[in-house]
Amino acid sequence: MPRRAGVLVTIFILLMGLVVGCGGGDDDGGGVGSVCSTPGSTSGCASDTLCTNLLGGSNQCRQICTVQADCPAGQNCNGIANTTLKSCQP
Repeated sequence: MPRRAGVLVTIFILLMGLVVGCGGGDDDGGGVGSVCSTPGSTSGCASDTLCTNLLGGSNQCRQICTVQADCPAGQNCNGIANTTLKSCQP
């Protein structure tokens, strides 16, 4: 029985390490895709990213753009509500 407990403890430790190592929290420095609170603000977002209101009501830090060519494939350079700013949006 003690061996089984040791195996369970080892599994638990490995799983906790995976959760922590993969960013178990939502504070990842404000990079692209991070949750933010104020669309149009750079507060809480990493350099060259901007808090953007996305369809569905969520806010995320997204790459700042001025023209479509600034965005990766599959994303569009769209305006952010109530601002003159744009970001690359899915």
